[in-house]
Amino acid sequence: MARGRGKKARSLGTLAAAVATSRPLLKALDHGEPIAVEGRDVGASGDRWVEPFLIANQAGLRRLELRPEVRADPTLRVLLRPGSRIGAIPLLSPATRRVSAGLLIEPRFRWAALGAVFDAIGFSVEPVLGGAALVPGSAREVPPWMLAAPVIERIASLLRHRRRGFVERSEKRTSPRGRVDWTGWACSHIPRGAWTTFPCHFTEPDDDPDLLASIRWTLSRLEEELSTVAWSLPARHLLRRAAEMMSALGPGIARRPSASPMLGGGSEFVAAALEAMGWVSEERGLGGARSLDGLAWDLSIDAVWEAWVASFSSLLARSLGMVASPFQGARRSLRWEGSAQSMGALVPDVELRAADRVVWLDAKYKAHLALLARRGWSGLSEELRAEHRADLHQALAYAALADAPQVDSVLVYPQLGQDDRSPATVATVTSGRRRVRLILAAVPFGYRGPEHQERSLKSFRELLAA
Repeated sequence: MARGRGKKARSLGTLAAAVATSRPLLKALDHGEPIAVEGRDVGASGDRWVEPFLIANQAGLRRLELRPEVRADPTLRVLLRPGSRIGAIPLLSPATRRVSAGLLIEPRFRWAALGAVFDAIGFSVEPVLGGAALVPGSAREVPPWMLAAPVIERIASLLRHRRRGFVERSEKRTSPRGRVDWTGWACSHIPRGAWTTFPCHFTEPDDDPDLLASIRWTLSRLEEELSTVAWSLPARHLLRRAAEMMSALGPGIARRPSASPMLGGGSEFVAAALEAMGWVSEERGLGGARSLDGLAWDLSIDAVWEAWVASFSSLLARSLGMVASPFQGARRSLRWEGSAQSMGALVPDVELRAADRVVWLDAKYKAHLALLARRGWSGLSEELRAEHRADLHQALAYAALADAPQVDSVLVYPQLGQDDRSPATVATVTSGRRRVRLILAAVPFGYRGPEHQERSLKSFRELLAA
């Protein structure tokens, strides 16, 4: 007969399994096939649950940019078509508005590739965490580094902007300072002949010791979780950052963060860091074996791709002897005249410039290039052709921004196959003494290693040199 802790552990395990079974986690890939939600998935029955379900989950579906489609053949269900956001949200029951399931949209290029990209861009793009109930079953599906990165970044921001307050000190000093405990001095120091030692109480500027103790505890907890996936590039990157911050903090007490809102004062950096440390303290912000349910979160994979292309462009510029200006550095204002005005600027993702040449690069996290290679222009749907046509016009508009003799305007797509050579196609437009090329090219979503990176850069250099 099971007794004590063994019996309790089995009971908890059975309960966790029952909860996990009763609240399923539905999964799909960004830009992938739609995921079907049936009434039984969200604790509903009959044929009148669809509209209440869509109303109850409107905010979550909008957060992940999921497009719902209602189908009734062969069974009534809601198809949720993923877009350009990944993340996890709870699905609410249409009857009770309580969490009845979870939904996780994973990256199309898998977690390992996303981790390599995050390592390269230094986690400059971060997920938005929280803002909803916990997502059933998601904690074990999401790598710890995905949700540890925002916590570490918030702590780093706090340490960069920390303000020292006044901390109460108690010391035995050879010269009086602040308030001297004369009674203690007379009763304990004089009998021992310690006439020149004074028990003093005073305040001085210093960091909040409770806040520092909470930071040490949180960083130690993050190091423990990240060590389980220390083989991955992003985990190594974050472990290094956590170690650097621990070293900067120095030795001291480590204590689980307090729930007190007064901890550390009222700075916005303190508030943000305390919220993040609370996620770790409550063991709901990270993956791993400690929790089944995880935080709701979302991330624009388009923004990640743009940052990755900017990183790739910096390496490419150095190899071509050009200067790279990413994002706002490539911005060109539009000057309107008249009462009706449209957008204020054209903003390519990256500009590469040399004495007689300009290369514009615009990141497109789409499958257009692969579909064109496989099906041809006539094989695309009218919706895809219209979307791609708009992208081409955008690229040609960028080409008009430079008066250099040679201008390349490049739409950069993710490479879907395993071929190390970047697939590409080129269209040339000659206008007077200017040569304008419209280039559709692909680069890998993350590198498998330094050799893979060099092969990709070489392929792109050859493309632009042609």
